[in-house]
Amino acid sequence: MDRSDKALLAAFLLAAVLGTWTHCLLLNDGAVLMSAGWFGDAWDLYFNQIASRAVSVLTLFGPAWAARAAFGLGADAYMILAHALYFAAPLVLWLVLRGIERDRVFSRLYLAIVLVMMYFPSELIVGIGLWLIWLALVSDPARSTRSAVTATLLLGAMMAFTHPALALMSILYVVVGAILGAMGRPAPPRTVTAAAAMSVLLLAGYFVTNRWLPTTNPTIIAALQANRFAYINPLWMLKAVVLFPMLAALWFLLLAPGAKAVGLRWRFLPAATLVVAVLGLWCAATGTGLKTWSYSRHTGAYILVLALLLALAAPAEWLREATRPLVLFASIVAVAAVSYNADVFLFGRFLDRDLKPGVTDAATLAAPWPSRRPDPLAALILFKYGAGQDYVRDVVMPTYDWFRVTLAFYSFFRSDRTSVLYHTLGGGADWQPFECPAVQRALDHAHDARDRVFIEFISRHYCAG
Repeated sequence: MDRSDKALLAAFLLAAVLGTWTHCLLLNDGAVLMSAGWFGDAWDLYFNQIASRAVSVLTLFGPAWAARAAFGLGADAYMILAHALYFAAPLVLWLVLRGIERDRVFSRLYLAIVLVMMYFPSELIVGIGLWLIWLALVSDPARSTRSAVTATLLLGAMMAFTHPALALMSILYVVVGAILGAMGRPAPPRTVTAAAAMSVLLLAGYFVTNRWLPTTNPTIIAALQANRFAYINPLWMLKAVVLFPMLAALWFLLLAPGAKAVGLRWRFLPAATLVVAVLGLWCAATGTGLKTWSYSRHTGAYILVLALLLALAAPAEWLREATRPLVLFASIVAVAAVSYNADVFLFGRFLDRDLKPGVTDAATLAAPWPSRRPDPLAALILFKYGAGQDYVRDVVMPTYDWFRVTLAFYSFFRSDRTSVLYHTLGGGADWQPFECPAVQRALDHAHDARDRVFIEFISRHYCAG
């Protein structure tokens, strides 16, 4: 195993262990996805609302749901297992890539991009893995055209149920691949044509699933509408790298090894790589927050395509040049993971003081709930520890309580299902993930009295329709 493989794998395992220890996914969409599996029929309660992404959702969270049903796990054991199985899913895809790829390009880039996305349960984690497996098969000249067509049809059908951004990635591959070909640095034979076919297949799949597997929850529809341009809006993408400069450093490190593929012979590139890595390490330690991982999706998918095309244009050269940047990349994400989980640990410690048996509105606590956003913004970006008078109260709590609805789920499982600390939602714009009829059906089959209390709370405060 190459030094870069060891560094990336070590960073991934560190992040997975820390994230499982802190139950970090309970602070974002993972709270809903994991809770659905705990309370019973996850498909009826929530998964059917994102049925168009079923392959990704069931890959990441289906095994824990099945284990809960099969073994009757306790809450703590379930949450540990759910986190561990979630982190195991991309590791399995990485192992598949290592088993089929001709060059170690695909697996290294996949593990790198997953490192930056893993703390937000994006369907892209599975989608990108399948996309790279498909491209690794198609790009191998030892495989017949018939096998390439078969892989495109079968894996394309699976990818249609992951994430729509894969269609955009395929289109970008076609466009940039054609440009590189005109420059005398062509992508592997038939991959550009195959990517064009995949673009059509995935776009068709998107329209079919959107038509026949629609979301009915109005708050989910509103969220999807609000973010529908996130993957095509250049201003939004620029905002992501401005708010989190660590991302800019990471994307530079992914693209730098392929510079020679487009004719760049900048003699200061090694020094620039080191400077950028130092900046990335600083931002990882002092600027990582809850949104870092979710904002990485909108640019990371396209950076992966560009880095892959540059690597495939001259794979042997890329493999030589990529070791140092990828080791630095892994180091930055490892530091970010430590910084992030330290914040999550502090968030939990702060929350413990307000946990008491029963259901409590955070607005009724004796001490005002710390909801002020950190100010000024520049301090939060470059040195979060100086963005407030009290770091935990003024920075950690407002930053990690961003989604509001997840506080109830986090407090419920952290207190061994004895406490529910929640925010009153402000109206129709707030995310209410469960529909009321599904919540009522879950209530009819509650496992015990503690679950019944929480499901009744959901039915009164947090269900849609």
